[in-house]
Amino acid sequence: MKKAFSVLVCLTLALCCAVSAAETTVAGKVVMGTISVKGAFELRCALPEGYRLNTLYSDEARYIATLTAGEGKPEMSISVAAEELLYEVDRLNDLDSEALAKIEETFREEDSVEITYMETTHGTRLMVVKENQDETDFLVFYAIYRGYEIEFVLTAEGGVTDKMVAQAVHFLSEMDFVPVE
Repeated sequence: MKKAFSVLVCLTLALCCAVSAAETTVAGKVVMGTISVKGAFELRCALPEGYRLNTLYSDEARYIATLTAGEGKPEMSISVAAEELLYEVDRLNDLDSEALAKIEETFREEDSVEITYMETTHGTRLMVVKENQDETDFLVFYAIYRGYEIEFVLTAEGGVTDKMVAQAVHFLSEMDFVPVE
């Protein structure tokens, strides 16, 4: 659990570095920023109602931010980090079962987790990592895009509820990666 949280914080910091803090609306979505390493892309999605994006760290290789909405609401950390071993990988969709198993193992090293998959409306495959306990402290949504590892980690005081998971899935199902020319 501690390792997963540490990884989340590092990834969140990485996401902040690479993505600009601009939040402009494009086709009904909030542009969360532009990430640039071996090419550029925009990570677009509509922020959940009442939430705001707080950039914690940003540079050419990492971006880390949080989505917060105040007391009683779950927090979501976002991290994007360039990963040298994945430079040739466009999306998680492109990996075979052996490569996916290696990534899954990194999440299972310290915690007992359940791993499932979902796909956004734009065709991006997401790995969903849920802590395998009665009271789940975190839920990780993991994706790859153009050599970047992208993680969204949902945490809530008192545990993550099914309603919180449903809201996160709804929010992330509209997530889109758009190449910047």
